[in-house]
Amino acid sequence: MTAFARPDRRPTLRSLASLLAGRTAFRLALLGANAVLLARWGEAGYEPYAAAMGTAQVLTTLTTLGIEKSALKLVPRALRTGPQLITVLLVSALLLTGAAVLWLVGTALFVQSGSSGSSGSSGGFGGSPVALGLLAGLYAALLGLNTVLVGLCRSLDRNRADVLNFAALSLVVATGAGGVSLLGWGPVAFTGWILGGTALLNLAQLPALYRATGRPVRVGVVRPVMTTSALMACGDIAASGTVSLLFVLLGASRHHEQTGHLYLMILASSVLLNGFGYLLRLFQPHVSLTLRSVDPASLDRRVVRRLLPVAAVGAVWSAGSLWLMWSAEQAGLVPPPVAVLLLYVLGIPLIFTVGSLNYLLENATPHTLRATAVSALGGLVCAVLLGLFLVPALGALGAVTALTAGEVAHAVLARLLLRSRTFRSRAPSTPSLRSRTSKTRTTTPPMTRPTVPTDLGAPR
Repeated sequence: MTAFARPDRRPTLRSLASLLAGRTAFRLALLGANAVLLARWGEAGYEPYAAAMGTAQVLTTLTTLGIEKSALKLVPRALRTGPQLITVLLVSALLLTGAAVLWLVGTALFVQSGSSGSSGSSGGFGGSPVALGLLAGLYAALLGLNTVLVGLCRSLDRNRADVLNFAALSLVVATGAGGVSLLGWGPVAFTGWILGGTALLNLAQLPALYRATGRPVRVGVVRPVMTTSALMACGDIAASGTVSLLFVLLGASRHHEQTGHLYLMILASSVLLNGFGYLLRLFQPHVSLTLRSVDPASLDRRVVRRLLPVAAVGAVWSAGSLWLMWSAEQAGLVPPPVAVLLLYVLGIPLIFTVGSLNYLLENATPHTLRATAVSALGGLVCAVLLGLFLVPALGALGAVTALTAGEVAHAVLARLLLRSRTFRSRAPSTPSLRSRTSKTRTTTPPMTRPTVPTDLGAPR
């Protein structure tokens, strides 16, 4: 039986252990390498690197644009159109990455020519902040493409490619840190090294995925897949976009020296948060198959009603955590970097809870997917608006508080949208629909079953 027609995609304990080990090794390698970078370059040398990498993080999400999550949701459901789905998703990822690369190069050339014209001397493009920003952006874009490529492999039940990929990425980062420590590499050389390694690994993934594609692609396949991908990207875009914009606000404030503190906090927390998100994606094919005929009344009872209490508790908890860490920092009980990290750790339960509820809504019905996508973007707006006041006043502590406030706003907006008249009007009609679907399934052979339009009309 092929991956496109597999009835149950629940991951085994062995596959979970190997996949988590590969991804965790990569995150730990990044964290350890950045500790080496800070020690070798000092805060003055590390700050521009941290600002460039932190600001560029949003490009990782923009180049994926929900493609990985859409693949893990749609491909396991596909009985006949799986190869066509892989084709659409792969081409979309390559086009997005190509557009990001062209935009980055064009922007860098424009900024460099402008600075050369105004100052009369560029100071050497290879060592300028423009070069560092360009390399950081290219790395973020290619890392997003890498995430999509290994996600497409996992959607085809080819988990080994994911494990080997992140083991190799860990080696690339570790050797880059060795170059900084032993050879005296600067930020540009280190970023260029990890960029080159990521590009080579992306090229290594393409041949196997090309063989899994299917042509020609029916027109009816493209639009629903792209729409689902765009909606599923909203949560990730909101999360990474919030971080990037808060980095910009912090860098422009009088607390700009805390940029390195915030970036180290993001890296340290990414070991846990990315591991949690990655675990959810490993179960996504199984969850997607389970939720494809979910009852809105049951979803309302188990998920939607919990959004408002989570938001209320999260708001009070976040405000109390900020006061506690600010007081501890002012009293000299903890240094500023530790206060930022502890404040973020205190906000992790809220981020985990809202992320889990969002995960269920994304993989349920088209209506819940649209609602949680819109509310995620609303959370981004709330976080940035609050950051305009908190970051200039409190520095990195204000940035972390604005980040958690975005999660609270996400939960509140999702509750309001899902408890609207539209959601209530759909619930009563669901039992009859499920009854008709059940009757159809009892009389139709599994391999000739009619298409169930679970995701904006995405074909099976």
